[in-house]
Amino acid sequence: MSGDSKGYIAALDVGTTTIKCHIINSSARSIGFASHLVKLHYPNPGWVEIIPDELFQNIIQVIHQAIKNANVSMHQIKSLGIATQRCSFVTWNKNTGEYFHNFITWMDLRASQLINKMNTSMFFLSLRWAAFLIYLGTCNKKYGMASKFRIRNNHVTGRLLWVLKNLKPVQQALRNKNLMFGTMDTWLIYKLTGGLSYVTDVTNASSTGFYDPFTLDWGIVAKSLGIPTHFLPKVVANDYDFGETDESILGVPIRIKCVMADQQSSVLGSGSFTEDDLKLTMGTGAFLDINTSNRIHPSLTGMYPLVGYQLEKELVYISEVPCTDAGSVIQWLLHCGFVDNPFITAEMARKVEDTKGVFFIPAFSGLGPPINDEQAGTGFIGIKPVTKKEHLVRAVLESIVYQIVKTVDFLKIERVADYSSIKVDGGLSNNDFICQLLADLTGLCIFRLYTSDIAVMGVAFVAGISCGFWKGKEEFKQYCDISKSFEPSRDANYIIKCRNTYRNWLLAVDRFKSWYQTDQFNPME
Repeated sequence: MSGDSKGYIAALDVGTTTIKCHIINSSARSIGFASHLVKLHYPNPGWVEIIPDELFQNIIQVIHQAIKNANVSMHQIKSLGIATQRCSFVTWNKNTGEYFHNFITWMDLRASQLINKMNTSMFFLSLRWAAFLIYLGTCNKKYGMASKFRIRNNHVTGRLLWVLKNLKPVQQALRNKNLMFGTMDTWLIYKLTGGLSYVTDVTNASSTGFYDPFTLDWGIVAKSLGIPTHFLPKVVANDYDFGETDESILGVPIRIKCVMADQQSSVLGSGSFTEDDLKLTMGTGAFLDINTSNRIHPSLTGMYPLVGYQLEKELVYISEVPCTDAGSVIQWLLHCGFVDNPFITAEMARKVEDTKGVFFIPAFSGLGPPINDEQAGTGFIGIKPVTKKEHLVRAVLESIVYQIVKTVDFLKIERVADYSSIKVDGGLSNNDFICQLLADLTGLCIFRLYTSDIAVMGVAFVAGISCGFWKGKEEFKQYCDISKSFEPSRDANYIIKCRNTYRNWLLAVDRFKSWYQTDQFNPME
């Protein structure tokens, strides 16, 4: 059995595709690890669900396995930190605990028609015009943001409204004030504490789409959308005392000392504590986050303001630009048989000098900011008789980089600052081809972090402070090592060629915009 007089932290990350648990020691290093794939269910076209009980069973299994692999006992675990995927939610009966439906994930498209109808309704048109007129009169960017407001599929809003509109048991429970709602964090806290704690952390709340980051409450945003606030959980800081796990679940009660949304936890775990620090997570999707310190950065063109973290009295905001398809595209390559191992994609891409004019548009979930087209299609363009598998794989990898470059270029215009580097994590950060091309096209140093599981380290950091492992951010930052750096190429001709290819990709994107707005195509089929 391993020995550390300070004990250990169990850091759990419940992602979209994988459940991971690391056992972290006082030197901020993982001494034991376990994982399990999340099983996604597709009951109807466009629906993406997770069965709650199946997920919970696998989470407990992963925690136990990580403890075993670390060769420590459950009694040595001083606290539990939890990072969760955002915007997947479930509702359940307050009295019986019975679920009204499975988890409806952030990838689910069942509410597309409802969302489109609401976004084009006279109510929303009037709301946007009113906000725009106030913005013209006051130059207050909060109203400028409101003038651009759209409900989006990846936020909770539309899918929750769909549930409230279509599921009669939910409607009945709402009338009887017997309805409980939770994103992944709320549900997991509720389950682990045996139903004693019904809260959501502020980072997950701010990601739902109907929590107001300016006033820090559900308030007017939820009410204006027709979402009653009385059944929503209490919003708390990330270092709140979330309670302890029910003894029957893990064998001993363990304090839950940190809960955070995964992307915000990655900001902490990467040591991005300074204003204008950039962090890029390349997982199922790619998420570029910038630390905006204690001020919201109101964007008029698609950067989404979120609470980065709240620790005691310190409140830090971030702005985020999401690219919804990154690792999901690699999974598609595996599914279709283009490759049988994701780790060989970089090698395959380097076997050819370029793609010979082939481009790939990664839009399984539409194209995010600054393009903002949820109706975009996915596909190759420019295939010729001489096109080989390597050209196609290279085109796919390049497309992941290009959409990130688009967001970085957009960020540099939207928020002018002296950017020099981006810290990267997530599974795709291990792909050298992607990291080097990203450095070449952005002109920024790309720092690959010491572990791809940075979301785990963020919650471990906060949980560790509560245990006395570390005194604060500066002490923890010394453990945020860089495993490899990628410097931008100094070959001017090569950079010009790369930029020209990138501009041609943007032209290809135009061909795939609004693909599903024509009557003959339906993305749900």
